[in-house]
Amino acid sequence: MADRSRGTITPGWHDPRVDALALLHVMTGAFEAELTKTDPDEPTARLQWTAGELAAHLGEVHRWAADSARHAKRWDRRNQPVLEVPAIEWYAESRTILLDALDGLDPEQNCRTFSPTDRTVRFWHRRQLHETVVHLWDLRSATDPAAPPPVEIPAEVYADGVDEIFDLFVPRGEPTPLSEPLTLRATDLDRAWIVLPDWSLGTAADAGAATKAEVSAPVGELMLFAWNRAEPATDAPPGLIKEFRRARVRP
Repeated sequence: MADRSRGTITPGWHDPRVDALALLHVMTGAFEAELTKTDPDEPTARLQWTAGELAAHLGEVHRWAADSARHAKRWDRRNQPVLEVPAIEWYAESRTILLDALDGLDPEQNCRTFSPTDRTVRFWHRRQLHETVVHLWDLRSATDPAAPPPVEIPAEVYADGVDEIFDLFVPRGEPTPLSEPLTLRATDLDRAWIVLPDWSLGTAADAGAATKAEVSAPVGELMLFAWNRAEPATDAPPGLIKEFRRARVRP
């Protein structure tokens, strides 16, 4: 079995794709540890799932990702499997399956993904990391609805999580146009995303037109906001925030 004793990444790490697999070890371990102290029947704050149902979902996603990384063909998955074993047992086994698969594969090996540009195993390092980060917050929300973004990862990973919304999910979705531009500004990084009405990302030249509507927060909160979890303070029109939240860009 692969070694699970990898350490955390230091705050000086600046490329979330360099060793996303190491962070995936950390975050799946954090999810498993959190699950051992959470009542599986406890409801989560933002999902219509209990903690146990969330673990069933994430475990199934891990197994699907492992199969997809090992093979170049399509694999189906259930969004909410019915478990015949305790949720913690299912998730622990799912984590092992995922990490054993990704640890044993060349990151540049061709495999099945849902990216039009990245057909390598490395895609699954990034995608499963962000999936786990968001669902770790969901799990912690079962005992603390105001839980902060997980502190186990550096801010740059959260920035990459916002990037992923726009480079992977927006092109796959069918978002209704926004009524005006919306800027997402990280207060702890020199990063801002100017979301234009057609959901493309604007440049510095578009900044003037976008300053009227802005969500400013630490980048971890911005990523959770982009995934319809956190609700940072904003002066943006409530209708615009509702448009952003309701857009069909998230799986």
